[in-house]
Amino acid sequence: MRTSLRTPRGVITAAAVVAALAAGTAGGIALADDSPIKALAPHAQASAQINADGTRAQSQGIKSSTRAATGIYCVTFDDATRINVSRSTPVATLVTSGGPQYAINLRTSPSPECGDAANTLTVYTGERNLLVDAPFMLLVP
Repeated sequence: MRTSLRTPRGVITAAAVVAALAAGTAGGIALADDSPIKALAPHAQASAQINADGTRAQSQGIKSSTRAATGIYCVTFDDATRINVSRSTPVATLVTSGGPQYAINLRTSPSPECGDAANTLTVYTGERNLLVDAPFMLLVP
């Protein structure tokens, strides 16, 4: 009877892939950029951290952001990004220590608060059915 010491190639290949992925993950951590003044979002069309007064703490792909009224913000994207606001799927998160009573809503269609501009995203921030100024982060993937 003949015995073979050969291992199936699939097992060796799977082990090599797992080892390579583990090494890549560990190496990726060292490449992180933790600078608080730059918005680094290489795979996003646009991103920003917007203060409660409508100014930008950091941004990428954003032409302007203004506070139109209490709790209402108008965000205009750079022309170079070619973002079609009405077809975009933006994501926003409040930056507040408030509880679940705080909310943020995004409007991708033109709004009277932002001059009915087609290239402007309207952001509403509030607390318990009232519009309230609040800082937020915005991302357009």
